[in-house]
Amino acid sequence: MRFDGKTVMITGAGSGIGQEAAAAFIAEGATVAGIDLSEGGLASTGNMLGDGGRRFHAIVANVGDERAVRAAVEEAHSINGRLDIAFNNAGITQSSSLAADIPVDEFERVLRINVMGVWLCMREQIRLMLQQASGGAIVNTASFLSVHSMAMQTAYVASKAAVLGMSKNAAIEYAEQNIRINCVAPGGTPTGMMKQSLSGLDSDAEVAARQAIADMHPMKRLATTRDIANAVMFLSSQEAAFVTGIFLPVDGGWSAL
Repeated sequence: MRFDGKTVMITGAGSGIGQEAAAAFIAEGATVAGIDLSEGGLASTGNMLGDGGRRFHAIVANVGDERAVRAAVEEAHSINGRLDIAFNNAGITQSSSLAADIPVDEFERVLRINVMGVWLCMREQIRLMLQQASGGAIVNTASFLSVHSMAMQTAYVASKAAVLGMSKNAAIEYAEQNIRINCVAPGGTPTGMMKQSLSGLDSDAEVAARQAIADMHPMKRLATTRDIANAVMFLSSQEAAFVTGIFLPVDGGWSAL
């Protein structure tokens, strides 16, 4: 029970990696404030956990909205009067487009959620953690693509590179205050985001595309959402008490190529 008595805030908790992380933290004793734009997604997470809402608190909020983020972080803090851990996981992808063909509004939307959303959440989380003698731990979802390239994904790649840069910079700024800030970098993971990126393909082509992505990893498989959640829990735990400012790939060896 590594997180017994801890309060954890997770964005993007209504599906995929965020949903899995919520289940994993609760299984190890934490109380989780789950933030998502989808009320239905949060309800699905709550139903999956089946604890009657005792240790999962659903908060509907848009991480790209400053006032909504401030209210959500304050509500998460109010559950137990503290915020020990934050997992800033909410993000969106883009349509497959060449760099010169991405509409301005789409580029701005990706940056608003993936970059501004992470910064807005970190800002409010850090402000609260500074008031705690124990500090806190923040994990941000970066990507294999924070440090690599992928054709037709310029906006997404730019956003995830920014998440890595922000996280490393904030980590050194608050290290003395015992606020640890790290990134987890998933490889290919079968979430709603992957499904969206493959939308438009017929079923056979989608299966082939998923296999092609899996084959890019030396381990020849996709990650599971639990693979990513396990890494997040390590970075959030006292086992990583002297770890800050790192980029932890969970990608079956892809980044080693």
